[in-house]
Parts: sequence; structure tokens; C-alpha cells
Amino acid sequence: MTEPAVVLFNRDLRVHDHPALSTACREHERVVPLFVIDDALLSTRFVAPNRAPVLIDALLDLRGELRQRGGDLVVRRGAPVREALAVARETGARSVYASADVSTFARRREEQLETACAEAGLECRLFPSVTVVPFDALTTTST
Repeated sequence: MTEPAVVLFNRDLRVHDHPALSTACREHERVVPLFVIDDALLSTRFVAPNRAPVLIDALLDLRGELRQRGGDLVVRRGAPVREALAVARETGARSVYASADVSTFARRREEQLETACAEAGLECRLFPSVTVVPFDALTTTST
């Protein structure tokens, strides 16, 4: 496709074997990698004191990997859904790709992203990534 796609990075900050990124690169001539520093997540009681330095190092590594491949990383701060739609609007993208996650917080954000994309006329594609199989495909048996 000639229009770009936005790839919204979340917990999955890698280039190698990243289903959303590799699919977007196969299907679009231009891909806009995006990471949004989520103030809502940073203000929770789960934030460890070393979270910011570790995140910065991971983002620098990701940016370096993307630059080695001729790309770059857009970094924004705010609400991930709002920022993903803003970047899509700014770049003319018609699709937003992201990795699905298992936490309640992440699933809520994914639902918001799907709804917002639908309302904006954008395609939203979520890919299993942080688990080997989609998390809802796993079942347990009791003995």
C-alpha cells in the first residue's frame, strides 16, 4: 500500500521477530514506528524507581535498531490512543498496528484503540507478541 502505517510499540520493544512491525513493513511502503510515554501508566503504584532509566535505555536501543534499518522512532508523551491517532492523521496513515498484551490495563487500551480507529475510519490490527500463543487460546484443566 502506498499510504504509511503506524506501528504502536508498547511492552514489546524489539525489532527482531516483531509480528506487527514485520507485517506492516511487508504491507506498506512506509512505516512510522511510535512509542508513547503513557502518563497514566507512569503514575500508578506499580512504577519502580528504576523504570524510567530502563525504559529510556530500551527506547534508545529500539531507535538504534530502527535507524540501522533506515527508519526511526517517533516518541510522544500522553495517552497512547490519542497520540497514535494524531500520528496517523499527521502522516496520512490509514492503519495502526500493535502488539496485543495480556494485562487488564493493556486490554482496555487495545479496546479503546480499536474503537477510536473505527470511529476515525482507520484499520486497527493487533498481533500476538508477548506470548508464544495468543493468551485467549490457552486453557487449563483441573485434575
